[in-house]
Amino acid sequence: MVMCFCVNPCVSLQEAELAARILLDQGQTHSVETPYGSVTFTVYGTPKPKRPAILTYHDVGLNYKSCFQPLFQFEDMQEIIQNFVRVHVDAPGMEEGAPVFPLGYQYPSLDQLADMIPCVLQYLNFSTIIGVGVGAGAYILARYALNHPDTVEG
Repeated sequence: MVMCFCVNPCVSLQEAELAARILLDQGQTHSVETPYGSVTFTVYGTPKPKRPAILTYHDVGLNYKSCFQPLFQFEDMQEIIQNFVRVHVDAPGMEEGAPVFPLGYQYPSLDQLADMIPCVLQYLNFSTIIGVGVGAGAYILARYALNHPDTVEG
């Protein structure tokens, strides 16, 4: 998805910042190819210098919206989401509108799903994360943290 903005000299900087914030609040969805297939993730917020991204991974049968949207819409979370960029990873086939897997498709193992995360971080040029996982997503992030301890904070 490509979005274009036209610069209007009559538009104030404040209005332009508001428009950019509205766009970021809606999230930007990306896909990246990994050695184990494509992975989709959605980014909310603007990266802050010297701050890690919050990276979430959902449980089996869910996607990031069904698993984490209530948490991040909670009033007490607003200060956190204003200060950190969030990356919500959807396991293959769990993103909204995902196509049916082709006949013979070999779904990645939990360890292979963990091995997809560096591709996401490389695509976004992020060096460190704070991982938030639920169920299988917690295992995937724990496995990632064991394999890449220098990229995980907290």
